[in-house]
Amino acid sequence: MSGLRLELKGVCARHPAATKQSRPAIEGLSLTIEPGEHVAVIGPSGAGKTTLLQLLGAALKPSAGHVTLDGQSIWTLSTRGLQQQRGRLFYAPQTPPLPPRQRVIVSLLAAKLPALSLWQSLKNLLYPQYVEEVAGALTQFDLQEKLWDRVDRLSGGERQRVGLARALLAPAELWLVDEPLSALDPTRARQAIATLLREASARGVTLVTTLHQVKVATAEFPRVLGLREGKLVFDLPGHAVSEEILAKLYAQFEYELALVEAPVAPQEQLPPAKRETRVGCA
Repeated sequence: MSGLRLELKGVCARHPAATKQSRPAIEGLSLTIEPGEHVAVIGPSGAGKTTLLQLLGAALKPSAGHVTLDGQSIWTLSTRGLQQQRGRLFYAPQTPPLPPRQRVIVSLLAAKLPALSLWQSLKNLLYPQYVEEVAGALTQFDLQEKLWDRVDRLSGGERQRVGLARALLAPAELWLVDEPLSALDPTRARQAIATLLREASARGVTLVTTLHQVKVATAEFPRVLGLREGKLVFDLPGHAVSEEILAKLYAQFEYELALVEAPVAPQEQLPPAKRETRVGCA
């Protein structure tokens, strides 16, 4: 398996419920992510991080610009073609959509649906298959004993880890993960990120995740994107994101930021992002 190549050119997007007069959640964004890259997206609340994942996951149509997956402009595809492209990716929202009365094993098996026939899918609902594979995915997150539990018996952190374990079962070339550490304590957070990075590397999967934990982003990810007000502020290697850069990105949102030790000398100005000339949004 090889990861997907992602490209955005002059993309603008608004939340589905927003009016045309409202400020775009993403404004004139151009960006390329190569197959197999691991990218963390950081920025203050309202920066457009979740909207960016929705654009990359073909869940939100841009109001301007183009989104391509492996060279295909996804919004020019037929309905069937779009469904096939969506089947190549896995999206993990911050709050996993796990039916409360469902068994954990059944919830995880839902991640395999793009690779299963209708008959296989129905059979899994009645008589869960792939038990060892599911147990192995749960073991990566120390949840193996929860295999047959109901979802409503899990804590918030356990539900979040179950949602992440689904990625290990998905036949996907792209993992889009939104705030995977929000309900986890520091120990579980380190374990979760290490597992995602290790498994993505082993499978050649492209991984894009949004994070509030800037220290994790800069220490663990080779590439970090800084978003603010829907615009790309910087695109840097994780080790090059200094305290001063972070302070500028989170200006007036300092309460969201736990400054990390600067791995490089402080810089007076934000470095230019690796992007094309910005295109205005209509």
